[in-house]
Amino acid sequence: MAFALMLLLLSWLLGKSDNDRKGFHWRYILYSTFVLGSILGLRSVLDSIPLSIENQQSDISEYIYREKALEEGDSIVLLRQNRQWSDNYGNTFEGKFSVREKDYFSSKKEYFNTIEKHKQQSWGKLYQYLATSDTPKLDLIFEEFTIIKNTNKLNQFEFAEMVVTFIQDIPYSFVFENDCESPEKYEETIRVVLEKCSDCCIGNIPFGIQNPVGFMGNLKGDCDTRTVIIYAILSHFGYEVAILNSDYYKHSVLGLHIPAKGIYKLQNGKRYYIWETTNKHFTIGTLPKNFDNINHWYIVLTNT
Repeated sequence: MAFALMLLLLSWLLGKSDNDRKGFHWRYILYSTFVLGSILGLRSVLDSIPLSIENQQSDISEYIYREKALEEGDSIVLLRQNRQWSDNYGNTFEGKFSVREKDYFSSKKEYFNTIEKHKQQSWGKLYQYLATSDTPKLDLIFEEFTIIKNTNKLNQFEFAEMVVTFIQDIPYSFVFENDCESPEKYEETIRVVLEKCSDCCIGNIPFGIQNPVGFMGNLKGDCDTRTVIIYAILSHFGYEVAILNSDYYKHSVLGLHIPAKGIYKLQNGKRYYIWETTNKHFTIGTLPKNFDNINHWYIVLTNT
């Protein structure tokens, strides 16, 4: 903008000072307008080119779009999603959720650089690392949730319901340590999903779990990818949260210490009510019938 104003001002001064002809000479303004138009056109073309070779990969969901924004005077690129969803009680919410593209790539790089460190650690420590390291980079997500909370005047339970159903509404994708392969190479439960949705898979992810910023940048997540990001979000907003795993069911669910009813796991005198996050319509304290034996579940991480 400053450059454009200076160029137009210079053109105006040249037009005023041109002694070859009488009156004001508009040709300088026209020349400047042409130059500015050419620069803006070139900038538009350059903006359409991915900022990095990684952006050409197919791990970015079609629901995510790139948008330029200003932050503290600097131009940045956001990976943005426009979402509208309903909670389990019929309340509808909508918002624009973003992560910075530079944070998307840097957080993934940091995660990949720590693979050896986490190989000998428990699931709980891995989850804690992912939640803790990515929380600062989820600030734009937190801001949007805060706006929704204040606009709708949500209480403690309603806010948790809104956050969990936001994640539940995102279609399920498998997260594999190795490449995604053709459906026939997997067991029936996986094969059925991939036959209907060949894009519902992301491969070459450490330990088969995405970091929270990665998930918000491409919307591909399975059970523990989802429990970790909800753990990070609700922890930020002051909730007492747990993550429960089951070796028997090969599954991960959320636990929330809040007044509720239904299935819970007791630890240190606190009831952590179970919350399934991989599909819509699961309310707190309920589990799918094929996963509902609480004896097969154990808490791997709490934030208290």
